[in-house]
Amino acid sequence: MKKELTAVNFHYANDFFEHNFLENADDIVKQIEKIAEEYPEKVAITNGSEKTTYEKLNQKANQLAYYLQTQNIEKGALIGVCIPQSTSRIIAFLAILKTGATYLPIDGELPQARIRMMIDDSKIKLMLSVDQYLDKVSNDQIQSIALDSLFSDESFQKISTENLLIDIVPENSAYVIYTSGSTGMPKGVIISHQSFYNFVQYQAELLGLSADNITLQFASPSFDAAVIDIWTPLIKGATMHLYPNNKIVGEPLLDFIVTHNIDTVPLMPPMVLASLPLNKPLGNLQTVAIGGEACSENTVKAWYKKIRLINSYGPTEATVAVSNYEFKEEINPKIIGAAMPFVDIFLLDESLKPVTDGTVGEIYIGGSQLALGYLHRDEDTKKSFIQAPEWLSDQLNNKKLYKTGDMALRREDGNLEFYGRKDDQVKIRGYRIELAEIEYHISKLPQVTQSAVKVQRKENGLPVLISFIQLATDEDQAKVLQNIKAKLQQVMPAYMLPDKIFIVDQMPLNHAGKIDKTLLEIPENQTKNSNLPKWKEDNLTQVVTHIWKDLLSLEDINEEDDFFELGGHSLLLAQLHMLLPEPVRNLISLPELYIYTTISAFVKEVETRMVKTEISQKSKAEIMIRELIKDSELHIDFNISESPDPNILKNPKSIFLTGTTGFVGSHLLEELLLQTSANIYCLVRASSSGEGLERIKATFKKFKLSWSVDYDNRVIAMIGDLSLPHFGMEHENYNFITNHIEVIYHSGSSVSYVQPYSLIKKSNIDGLHNIIDLAVTGKIKFLMLLSSMGVFSWGRPFTKKTWMYEDDSIDQNMEAVSRDLGYIKSKWVMESIAEKARQKGLPITNFRLGFAVCHSTSGATVMNQWWGSLIRSCVELNSFPLVMGLKDELTTVDYMCKAIMHISKKKEAVGLNFHLSPLPENDVSLTDFCAKINEYYDIDLKGMEYHQWLRQWKYDSNLPIYPLLSLFTEDVHEGKSLVEAYENTYYYDRSNTKQFLADTDLVPPVFNKKLMTPYLEFMGILSVKAVKENY
Repeated sequence: MKKELTAVNFHYANDFFEHNFLENADDIVKQIEKIAEEYPEKVAITNGSEKTTYEKLNQKANQLAYYLQTQNIEKGALIGVCIPQSTSRIIAFLAILKTGATYLPIDGELPQARIRMMIDDSKIKLMLSVDQYLDKVSNDQIQSIALDSLFSDESFQKISTENLLIDIVPENSAYVIYTSGSTGMPKGVIISHQSFYNFVQYQAELLGLSADNITLQFASPSFDAAVIDIWTPLIKGATMHLYPNNKIVGEPLLDFIVTHNIDTVPLMPPMVLASLPLNKPLGNLQTVAIGGEACSENTVKAWYKKIRLINSYGPTEATVAVSNYEFKEEINPKIIGAAMPFVDIFLLDESLKPVTDGTVGEIYIGGSQLALGYLHRDEDTKKSFIQAPEWLSDQLNNKKLYKTGDMALRREDGNLEFYGRKDDQVKIRGYRIELAEIEYHISKLPQVTQSAVKVQRKENGLPVLISFIQLATDEDQAKVLQNIKAKLQQVMPAYMLPDKIFIVDQMPLNHAGKIDKTLLEIPENQTKNSNLPKWKEDNLTQVVTHIWKDLLSLEDINEEDDFFELGGHSLLLAQLHMLLPEPVRNLISLPELYIYTTISAFVKEVETRMVKTEISQKSKAEIMIRELIKDSELHIDFNISESPDPNILKNPKSIFLTGTTGFVGSHLLEELLLQTSANIYCLVRASSSGEGLERIKATFKKFKLSWSVDYDNRVIAMIGDLSLPHFGMEHENYNFITNHIEVIYHSGSSVSYVQPYSLIKKSNIDGLHNIIDLAVTGKIKFLMLLSSMGVFSWGRPFTKKTWMYEDDSIDQNMEAVSRDLGYIKSKWVMESIAEKARQKGLPITNFRLGFAVCHSTSGATVMNQWWGSLIRSCVELNSFPLVMGLKDELTTVDYMCKAIMHISKKKEAVGLNFHLSPLPENDVSLTDFCAKINEYYDIDLKGMEYHQWLRQWKYDSNLPIYPLLSLFTEDVHEGKSLVEAYENTYYYDRSNTKQFLADTDLVPPVFNKKLMTPYLEFMGILSVKAVKENY
């Protein structure tokens, strides 16, 4: 029966393979025995002049199997096989399977250390080898048998040739293959008979193999591609030719294929296919499957019309391959097709939830092709073969998923499109970069046959992108490189451009036929040949010229040359700024380097600034610091002799809430109504209680919150003004709340991005004093203070720290706070006051909120707030500023309010600080956010140099962001605007938050398509048309 595609991204094979050819199958041993009976004289294997029929292959394997039984080999025992390319190697594999044991293939050409590692790690007791390899594989712990000597022994030749009467158990192991170890210590992957035979049969059908075919056996036995090119022809009665040396590729390989009339190559690394000459006859070659790594588009273009070209994808842990795609009309090499039978493929996000179609997710594999696990590595098995999430476990037979680490998306046609390794995603200076994507763009260039990109660190610790290319032309290399750099600037953003490109004659390959990046190193003559000259005031030109030469890999540079015309880009410019002597770097900001793009202009500007005198930013900041410290004094004098009963927090009867008509306050009110039975007394400015209640209801409606009829009885509008003593309330009302309120949630504050501190401090700082006065008058009350992550400001340039912890002193960031928004200054002062009140015994729980972008499901937001105005403006401009790591601790209002409610009910939380910030790895920057918009929707936002972007709109008063122009233009520190000062800001620890939410399923949200779509729709950015299909 056909399996349906579902919204959780199952992928199944097409109708052609729906016939159930596995229903009556036994196992691979019995299948080959049947073939030997049906085609006894048919040649199974050709090795040079030696030809072995199916009958002879089966009989020899039977003899060896009987012999192994005399060596006390039990079912399931692991036996090593280290034999050079030969028929004997395949006989050994088959014989081991016939005994019910498990074979471990070891390539004798591997380094000695690798062979020893496999032997020691696998704990094998028996090794089948040959005389020439005995020294490599023998030790005191294992028995080694040389098959060349054994087969010539008279007694061996007398052993029975009849088939063994052993039942193969489908769930038992058939073979173990060691992974390449590219992500760590190599691990032995255990494959069962069921997975093995299911896969081989399907792949043989896909290749169209029969007894009429002639195939090539090319792969190393230690590479699981050998499973395809050894076993698929044998189960169909085809003839297999053993290629003598898989290190020899190119024209000799094609000659071998043509000479031996080979029509099918069951699996070949793309690099090997790319090495074959295109101007030579192909003989009978009809079908080639490629796999193991991504193929270049040029290679696909060159071959897909000449032969039937199939792209196979799959990890060793899921039995070689799980999907296939035949190139016909579309030749995108990233397409890896749909899943095979016995395989379920899921594209999941980091929360193990399905991603929407068209969205990149990590590939997770389920089904009966999964490996049994890793040999002797239970912990690694648990990490990689995870328990399926609850929403999915009922649909899977074995309840397990293999976490591949590969990234893909599902296309409209149902096929998967591969997006490289998750661990190939690197971050350089705040930008997430996919190495596979860079390689893809480079490989598309006509001058390039192959490319590899890796990250290396320079002497100064800066990570740089290095590209190695193999050319398809004999043109002048300097001109080719110049042309390549120019072309790449047209197709990739600046932050993805390689810092250096090196030409290699031949890409180094590992034993699996993949490019071995570990062997790609910068040529010695390309490294720095001299140290950076020591800076003195009269040699700045010499210092800067040296830096330019190193960054641009040029020998001759003129003082009037333009940095960008020489091949520079924004990432190199950032490195240039970092390499400048510190006194120089302090005089000129990174964005200003875009203005002074020649050495002469740069040096002239720096020298001018050296002699210029004016009131420094530091002097201005010192004046403000003194004012903030003065304002942070606690004006309320009180003594607390008896603390309130902390058990009240679980279910208070009366709660006082400020900020109810604000974005966070209204959502917090909703949570208070849902999670407590208390009456909520809401401070609101209005002429009457009735009007106040209507304002609260209108706020609920504006933000798409539901209002229940019974809320009318529980929500009491208290008319007042936060900034006035006693809130300006009538004595009777104020006296009532001082004696009845048990818990205060203080969410109210004036939020402005343009008002100076002198204006904003009255409502915010005076307001907090009034709240503390309420908390200590009459009944002592618990105070839940809603503060901001902004109290840490952009302090990293001053503290030189990367992380801020929940219990860190906020005083250390005063240098930045004093230069920040008036609102941030007021928040710093408010926390300082609250801390003094806490030290005097007032029970305060402090919540530092991230930026409340929106509600996670409704998308509701404040249209004129900072982030919304910025995003709407970027969309209108079709561009965004490239400010590195410009983060605002983006999160959602519903997550924070739920977290506040849960934590605030716990008495142990009193006296602690809680960061309601995103997980550091999901801390979305402006660039990340805009990149997601480009990825998810039919919108194309271009990243632009900061000042260039600013020039687009600085005189456009109609743009949403225009009222906040001062944030982008006014100098706050060393020539930087406030927006620029926030580049590469802190990461935030959330240990307290994590601990107190451990008993919930509350986790900071991830800004994916599901979350962003309602947000952008709420702001009117998206029409239904703008959302890519299959959302």
